[in-house]
Amino acid sequence: MKTLTFGLAALLVSGAVLARAEDRPAELRDIQRLQQDLENLDEDLQSLDARAAPQARELRERADDIRDQATYLKVKIKRHQGDEGTGVTLAEVDELRHQVRDLRSDIGSRTASTSSREVRVPAGTEISLRLEQAVSSATAKVEDQVRASVLRPVRIADRVAIPAGTEVRGIVREAEAAERLRHAGRLQLEFDTLYVDHSRQDLHTRVVSLEQDEATGETARKAGIGAVIGGVVGGLLKGRTGVVIGAVAGGGVVMAQKGEDVELPEGTVLKVRLEKPVSVSASGVVRGGGEDDYYNRDQKRD
Repeated sequence: MKTLTFGLAALLVSGAVLARAEDRPAELRDIQRLQQDLENLDEDLQSLDARAAPQARELRERADDIRDQATYLKVKIKRHQGDEGTGVTLAEVDELRHQVRDLRSDIGSRTASTSSREVRVPAGTEISLRLEQAVSSATAKVEDQVRASVLRPVRIADRVAIPAGTEVRGIVREAEAAERLRHAGRLQLEFDTLYVDHSRQDLHTRVVSLEQDEATGETARKAGIGAVIGGVVGGLLKGRTGVVIGAVAGGGVVMAQKGEDVELPEGTVLKVRLEKPVSVSASGVVRGGGEDDYYNRDQKRD
């Protein structure tokens, strides 16, 4: 009898935990990850069109269904704007991410090339990165680590070389706090490591510009599925990420006005330029902001 009672109690507790997980609200970062997944799906669909893969119609129909579900989430988020939270649950976002992952896997298996999977990204290629942490010239120290993720997929010819969500790391090369009425704050970041297809690649980059809003420009104009969520991400970001203070000067150094410190809030979008070419695997596997993050997120939050 005691064993039965204990088993029922454990089942009730487990059910309560699952119910809480189902009701857990999605955070801004969850919506951003979904957008990255959809951006990568858009790129995969372009490859599908180019290679005329068998059963392409069925794959495109699944993509259309994903677009409809993304539109439904977009409507819920927009109706909720101005209130606390995002208006959608983590379960809803994760379910759609699962479908995107499965579709991308099926597209990949049907468009796989027998040629080398390695792609050379030439020097001069510009990559948009999103800061995963705030950085300030008032507190940063030389050699501090900086984390970012690739905002938009990098395509070379007809292949995605660097998917959106790929983890990028760097260091603070120079940091100088502002002095009131005397000196402006200075900050130089160098992103030197890329993690793609579970491998580490050395990078040589220079920051060339800062973007205040990731939903403007190329992403907003894009007609793909990623643009569905991209529009509401910009709305969610307003008032949450702080104000970018600083502009890129010569040599990739970010400068503020006299007496002000450089402030780059989490979510700031930086554009970097490759100073040297880099060869990467083009399998579409993402470390950090992508698949690994997808499976480990709940453990990190608990």
